Amino acid sequence: MRNVALVVLAVLVAAGCGAAPQKRYFTLSYPLMSDRVTESRPPLHPVKMRIKPFRVSLPYDRPQMVYRQSPFEFNYDPYRLWASKPQQMLRELVEEHLVAARLMGEVTRDFGDQSPAYELGAEVLAIEEYDAGDAWYGHLAMRFDLIRFSDQRVLWHYEFDRKGRVHEQRQVYIVRALSEILRDEMKVVTAELDRIISQDRGVPVTLSMPAPAQDNPSAATAPVTPAPARSPASTDELIVPDEGGTR
Repeated sequence: MRNVALVVLAVLVAAGCGAAPQKRYFTLSYPLMSDRVTESRPPLHPVKMRIKPFRVSLPYDRPQMVYRQSPFEFNYDPYRLWASKPQQMLRELVEEHLVAARLMGEVTRDFGDQSPAYELGAEVLAIEEYDAGDAWYGHLAMRFDLIRFSDQRVLWHYEFDRKGRVHEQRQVYIVRALSEILRDEMKVVTAELDRIISQDRGVPVTLSMPAPAQDNPSAATAPVTPAPARSPASTDELIVPDEGGTR
């Protein structure tokens, strides 16, 4: 009987180990829409812009995804992680967007042999899942600055703080909402950069300002109440598999 009990215990322990949630890695992404006119025309400003390393608020400077169920507490998900740190991921996406828009003659994250005419800096103020009872939001807030490199003068400042509501508490939808917020805001950032740089260089403005994006009206004022317990992610949320397997 003792041997039978040991076998049963071993099976139960093995089953428990196998049921541990698998880590899943996510990244923001959206299509870079570039029409034929944009692709065929020369850059709007034939000068160099450097994308400075982005800063990030300390609670978000980690690979674990943040979710909040009250204004006073941060929670970190050990099984849902960013594929790279938020400040690095967003810096790359901003660079890719500006390159696709053909805003500058050169957009780079490095200094290279030639000093840039302008530097674009940003700070990630929030990138998280915001749980409000039976409603869930992707929350993204950022602050941008454009600096003229020759005299280090700040020419432009822009800040946004937006929430996008999702109707199912799955991380893939939160990430999609965050991606859509960034896509909309980068259209504004690109048009604003064209306006400010055109003024600084004394040339006509080319890009028109897009219509303001509308968040869910209740997103900014949604009451914060305890959210349901979080369950492990399903397999269709998987973006990048964990090479180490289950924990």
